[in-house]
Amino acid sequence: MSFFLKSTLVKNIRLLDVTSGFDEIADVLVSTEGFFLNPIEIDAACAIIDGQGQIALPGLIDMHVHFRQPGFEYKETIQTGSKAALVGGVTTVVVMPNTNPVLDTAERIEEQIRLGHLANGVEILVAAAVSKNLLGQEPTDYAALKRAGAVAITDDGRPVMDTSLMEQAMKACAENDLLFMQHAEDLALSQNASMNEGRTSRAIGVSGQSADAEGVMVERDIALAKKYGARYHVLHLSTKRSLQAVRKAKMEGLKVSCEVAPHHLLLNDEACFALDTNKKMNPPLRDESDRLSLMEGLIDGTIDAVASDHAPHSQEEKQAHFCQAPFGVVGLETAFAVLLTLVSRGIISLQRAAALMTSGPAQILQKQHQIGTVLSSGASNNLCIIDLKTLWQVDGQSLQGRSKNSAFLGMKLQGKVVATFLKGNLRYLHDTRI
Repeated sequence: MSFFLKSTLVKNIRLLDVTSGFDEIADVLVSTEGFFLNPIEIDAACAIIDGQGQIALPGLIDMHVHFRQPGFEYKETIQTGSKAALVGGVTTVVVMPNTNPVLDTAERIEEQIRLGHLANGVEILVAAAVSKNLLGQEPTDYAALKRAGAVAITDDGRPVMDTSLMEQAMKACAENDLLFMQHAEDLALSQNASMNEGRTSRAIGVSGQSADAEGVMVERDIALAKKYGARYHVLHLSTKRSLQAVRKAKMEGLKVSCEVAPHHLLLNDEACFALDTNKKMNPPLRDESDRLSLMEGLIDGTIDAVASDHAPHSQEEKQAHFCQAPFGVVGLETAFAVLLTLVSRGIISLQRAAALMTSGPAQILQKQHQIGTVLSSGASNNLCIIDLKTLWQVDGQSLQGRSKNSAFLGMKLQGKVVATFLKGNLRYLHDTRI
């Protein structure tokens, strides 16, 4: 559902803005003209929301999504993906380049940004391809991609295996102040196996990929990032070995960051026993020791962001046998609810959960004064309202995106986004009390 109002006053709400350090009960006025804290006067036509007992956060940032447009609109579009994002409180996304055609030229970056504007959806930031057509052979024009508006480069689900190309890209990233985002996977070790190698894979007779396939790649890349002084980001980090490498790099002062996907936080590879294709993604669900290591990384601050890796697939594609079905699950609508569930269990604080999808990704993207905050000068007036008390069950019929392949179907999550404002407009409303 879409709403377009001139202004809305949210009264008596706890506003938490990690970037500015603000955490107080306040009245907030959200409008297309800006964001105003404790306004003295309001327009008589202003809509009023009672926010007592609820939380307001700056619009969330998901720095790893697949909106599938152009080329795979039967899975998702910018418009349907934006609808799902707003339900999850997400107002800014970074889209991946594995579309058709691939986002590997300045013209295609500009076209993707234009499509985002035409869709009137969430704010689109673009990660461009490292190599032409994602083939891992010929480099793209990194300087031109940056001028066209790309915030990062990545070959996404196709790791850059060629060390020579990786060195060239790292050097160019340092020269052009571009972020390199890597799907870390040594293909010689992973062999495109369908799940994690371990007791579960052996028990059900499915070929598994070694967790070291990720760690080996992360370690190689960090060494190159150190050599060239590049900004390096690990997409959907999932293993203890990778986490240790990132932790060490941070201690050395390197420009290294990482994100974790929500499914790797709540689930382990035992969830694959039933060969449910909605539990198939890459990197795969890991064993419990890896999952617990990620929890430690959330707590100690090694992990900078949580990102959904929202990867829609049609029902027909996911109905294939586990080993033939495509990798990937949707997650925009549930990502922050997973973090709120961890808050309800006492694992992380609400402030930490907020940082992982506001100030954390904004800092990685070097946009900390524009997104992930409402109180900084020049910030977007994007806001989401959250009811921490709501316990809800994830089901396919309630998901608003075009595809329903969630790893959390049937699970109960604690905490729900009840309203989302985009550029001052109320664009999503769930709570009938509002």
